[in-house]
Amino acid sequence: YIISTSELVQTFGTTLRRKQLLRNLLAYRGLMYANGYVSGIQFLDGSFVEDVERHSGREPGDIDVYSLLDTPKRYVQDPALWHPDGFKFWAEEIQNQPLNKSRFELDTYALLVQELPLVHLLKDVMYWYSLFSHQKVTFAWKGFVAILLDQQQDVDALALLGGS
Repeated sequence: YIISTSELVQTFGTTLRRKQLLRNLLAYRGLMYANGYVSGIQFLDGSFVEDVERHSGREPGDIDVYSLLDTPKRYVQDPALWHPDGFKFWAEEIQNQPLNKSRFELDTYALLVQELPLVHLLKDVMYWYSLFSHQKVTFAWKGFVAILLDQQQDVDALALLGGS
């Protein structure tokens, strides 16, 4: 389901815990925007996109986030900038799953669309689709949510959450 970040907030921001996780997601996206990652799509999954409070009697622990991102324009225009600056940020910030889990409570995975041959990109997307589209324990179909990177939509969503 492809939705806007405002729709994401309105649909899934139903508890204080969920609202905090959404603020964390928007902060992660803000980090991307600040470093030139302004185009792409993120797939969201895990207990966050389920009614885990009702069927498991608990709150979601995190949000699973799989990002397909376009390379920032500055690295496309001047590939020499990728090493040392671009790659370091990519590896130490965007792809650093343990760091993002501790600071944002997000289980993050990402790839740069331009870096993979089409067949590998499709294989990766199919893998995550198969993983995200069914419940981990019951294997029941559940789908997942997709949101485009859009800085203005994120500003609007943050306002809905009551943040700045």
